Amino acid sequence: MTASARHELDADELTDLLLRLLTDEGYRTALADRGARALARDEAELVCLSTIDQEELDFTARRFRSNLWNGDGGSGIAAGFPRSLPLLAEAGWPRERLLSAFLTSPAFEAYRALPHTGEGISLEEAFARFADGLTHGLADGAGAEALRHTLEHELLRALLTALVHEHPVSFRSDVEGIRRTDNGYAAVRRHPAEVVAAWGVAVDGPGPVGCLYSSTARGLAFGKVSERVVTAVEHPDDPASAQVLDALRIRGLW
Repeated sequence: MTASARHELDADELTDLLLRLLTDEGYRTALADRGARALARDEAELVCLSTIDQEELDFTARRFRSNLWNGDGGSGIAAGFPRSLPLLAEAGWPRERLLSAFLTSPAFEAYRALPHTGEGISLEEAFARFADGLTHGLADGAGAEALRHTLEHELLRALLTALVHEHPVSFRSDVEGIRRTDNGYAAVRRHPAEVVAAWGVAVDGPGPVGCLYSSTARGLAFGKVSERVVTAVEHPDDPASAQVLDALRIRGLW
């Protein structure tokens, strides 16, 4: 049987079509203006497109976007990135422009937006990956650096919390440096002092600030730490790290 004679899409093709309809405003507009036959790639796709009610599709697409932004029984972009979003808006990326670009990006493709469509990264990781790419086009170098570190900061907070509290974990993570601990997960990063100060953390002076992120069933802990702690978490199997990690265990951070 030839492709043109098929009357049903397979699961992957149906998923691709659904995501195009939900995420691509231009595709929805073309469907409304030109009709299903003009857009269908083959007979099987035409069968699906011909059954669509345009008003219902527009409503579903708006709800899909709203759920990504505000959350639907869980955290969304707005809750995960409360500091990053104003910085993005200041850089010329307000909500609607930002969301439209994100939905058509390779980063969004790495996130599995529909249930039962395979393993993907989390929404927060996908958004942070996308938004980090925007920083390379910013003229303000200091602003771009602040945004990159703030995105990473908020992503780590969201990821470590989800890894501890979501059972089973429904996503994979490509973020480097996340360590499994006795009681949860931890990571360390070095952030610029002025960026950390903007988050409301007291800093001692200029230069990179070592920061620890530790998530357990009791909650998420974040704070500045010494370079010795940063090195120990970065190299947990090094015998020289044992004393530092034991101290973190006593405090319930490892």
